[in-house]
Amino acid sequence: MASKAPRGRVKLLSERPLEVQEASGVAPLGDGKFLVIDDEAGVFFCRQGVGPVPLEAGRALSDLEGICMAEDGVTVYLLVERDGSVWRYQWQQDRLVGPHRMGKLPALSGKKNQGWEGIAFAPAGTVSDRELLVTAHQVGPRRIGLFCSKTLEQRALLRLPKSARKALGELNDLTIDLPGGEGHMLILSGKAGRIAELAFDGQRLELVRVYRIETAKNDVPEGIAMAGPGRVWVVTDGEGMLRHLELRKR
Repeated sequence: MASKAPRGRVKLLSERPLEVQEASGVAPLGDGKFLVIDDEAGVFFCRQGVGPVPLEAGRALSDLEGICMAEDGVTVYLLVERDGSVWRYQWQQDRLVGPHRMGKLPALSGKKNQGWEGIAFAPAGTVSDRELLVTAHQVGPRRIGLFCSKTLEQRALLRLPKSARKALGELNDLTIDLPGGEGHMLILSGKAGRIAELAFDGQRLELVRVYRIETAKNDVPEGIAMAGPGRVWVVTDGEGMLRHLELRKR
């Protein structure tokens, strides 16, 4: 592997089909329930033993590539890659109420597609002493953006260290270690079949560890979210699988 960072090990704890074929992001709701986005078909409410339920919210939004839930368990953020817009909703009684358009992320390239693909909520005490939204710019340039969770004001645009750039291909999604954990970022590169764990010291990112995950040409891991200390949920675009993974340091 190109990176000299330590390799972690991955254990598959469970997997099941979501029946959302082009799943590109996931937000756990607890009790085996999830919000899952399809980049063209919108937002789905998914739970074990029941087919995915399409939600009215998000139907007008195409090219959905990011979803996350705030620490309050109510506020949901959606990211549209095509124009870089971020939308805020409230999760109430099994439906999304809203929306509120927060604005657009900065354009980092001259391409029509803005290239922002992946969004995560960082509680205070993890990445910063304040709540933040953390976003991933997929390619050219690959950047990690830090933004105010209330106003979308830009706080920082971070470069990936060279070791991380070598280990990762296109950036698909990211999530933040839970409060009480190490506060590290876990960045998913589906085509490369890797999750990179990075620490942030307030100024720069440092690659801590790299995990190799299962991937296939027609079933690419696209979305990631924390499932508990050392565990993540990953959804795939192709077969539309939901995988529960344990990330082991050794």
